[in-house]
Amino acid sequence: MNRNPAYRSRTNARTTAPPGIPTLGSTLRLIREDLGLTRLTARDRHGISNSYLFDIEVDKYVPKLETLEALIAGYEPSPLQARHLRELRSPPEDLVPTDKLRQSVTANLDWLHHLDDLEHRGVFAAYVDPIWNVLACNDLFRSTLPGIEETYSIAAWIFSPVAKDVWVAWEQEAALNVAYDKAILGLYRNSQQARNLIRHLGPNREFRRLWASSLEVNYGRDSDDLLHIRQPPNGGLVSYRLGIAPMVANMTVLLVTAIPKPYSGPLGP
Repeated sequence: MNRNPAYRSRTNARTTAPPGIPTLGSTLRLIREDLGLTRLTARDRHGISNSYLFDIEVDKYVPKLETLEALIAGYEPSPLQARHLRELRSPPEDLVPTDKLRQSVTANLDWLHHLDDLEHRGVFAAYVDPIWNVLACNDLFRSTLPGIEETYSIAAWIFSPVAKDVWVAWEQEAALNVAYDKAILGLYRNSQQARNLIRHLGPNREFRRLWASSLEVNYGRDSDDLLHIRQPPNGGLVSYRLGIAPMVANMTVLLVTAIPKPYSGPLGP
């Protein structure tokens, strides 16, 4: 346990601050504060003046690339955090609204037939956008994630009461998805999907807790990192190997598949 009062103060500040769509300035400020640095002491690490760093952190100025690289070198974030910072400096990616993406997917009969074929092989599958809104799915997907029809958002479903009963390692899975949310919300930060997700999950206490507990981001899941599920309605335990494949060049439609495997997850209630 870290007994430094300043550390506890920073952690409490992150916990009480409402989650928001990441910006370059806000993310740099959180990283600096997590390191226990003031803007003045941070200058010793990267050479950026106190006043200019303030302007960057409140998103008044977008720093030059070499300035951002100096900040990254000074703060020494993880490689994925560094990628996240570089993406936040770049213009946001465009993302077609969910209803239009859904229309394009449901109009593609070959894609829909593929969902049926996967179900016949015992694979639950869905087409999703990068923010995990479901664009089309097979019946096996719906039965494995009961209640998904309420929002057709996997990111929102994770924080529904039923998700804790379905996912064996809920805490681990939820934290993994929050880290993904941070990265992808930053990449598509001007999209309606990003605003909708923050508006829906921002008031959720569990989401806020996990959002504040770590600054880490991720961009996907290792295929060897199996998902462990209690299958409704009888609660039988099954592990799944997840696959994510882009269906279009700009990666705004993804095919998510889950192949059942013998259960290899944690034991217990």
